[in-house]
Amino acid sequence: MATIEKILKIDLTKIDNEKVRSFAEELIQDYKEMEDKEKAAEIIQESVDKVYALVSKYSPEALSSEQENPCDDVTEKKGKGKKKVPKKKRVTTKKKPVENTKSEKKNTSNTKPEQKATKAELNELEEEVKICRVKMKMYREEKRKLEGPKPKPTRYAKIKGHFISLGNLIPKGLKDDLKAQKEANRLLRNTHRSLLKIYKMNAIKGQKDNKELQERYEKIEEKLEK
Repeated sequence: MATIEKILKIDLTKIDNEKVRSFAEELIQDYKEMEDKEKAAEIIQESVDKVYALVSKYSPEALSSEQENPCDDVTEKKGKGKKKVPKKKRVTTKKKPVENTKSEKKNTSNTKPEQKATKAELNELEEEVKICRVKMKMYREEKRKLEGPKPKPTRYAKIKGHFISLGNLIPKGLKDDLKAQKEANRLLRNTHRSLLKIYKMNAIKGQKDNKELQERYEKIEEKLEK
C-alpha cells in the first residue's frame, strides 16, 4: 500500500502523462490544505494507491531512488559472499563472420515501445479522485458546523497584519540589504506605536503586537547578518 509521503517524494516534472500529473498535484494540494493530516491521509488513501500505481508503471523515473531500488543492498551483499572463478580462455583460429556481428547490433538496437496509461485506467483514476475530493469537501463542511463560525479578527490583529504586509513590500533588490531592512523595520514599528496612540487603543495590547513585529523583523536581520 502506498502512502501520501511517497506521493510527496515524487518528482512531478518527470510524470509523462499530463492527467496523472494533474491528479497527483490535486492530491498533494488537498492533503496540505487539510489541518487534520491523519484524516486527510485516510480519505485520499484509495486515490493515492491508484496514482502511485500508474506512476510506478508508466513513469518510474519520477520515483525517488530509494523507492526504485529497494533490493540493491541485498544483491550487493549476496555478490560479496561469492568468489569469482576466472574462466579459461579458449584459443580459436576461426574468425567470426562479419554478418553475424552486424545482425546482433541490429537486434540490440531495437527497443520496446513506450507504454502509456490506457483510457480506462485514466477514467478510473479520475473518478476516484472526484469521489475523494467530494469526501474532503463534506468533511470540511461538517467540521466547520461543529466548530461554529470563526471569530472575526480584532482591530489590533488587522493593523498588525497591514504592517507585516508593508514590510513584505520591500523591493527584491533590497531584500538582502541589511541597512534598508533595519531602517524600514524601525519606521514601521514606530509608525505602528504612533498610530495606536492616535486611535487611543489599549497600550498593553498594542505593545504585545509591536513586540511580535520586532521579533519578526529581528529574524530577518539575523539571517542577513550571518
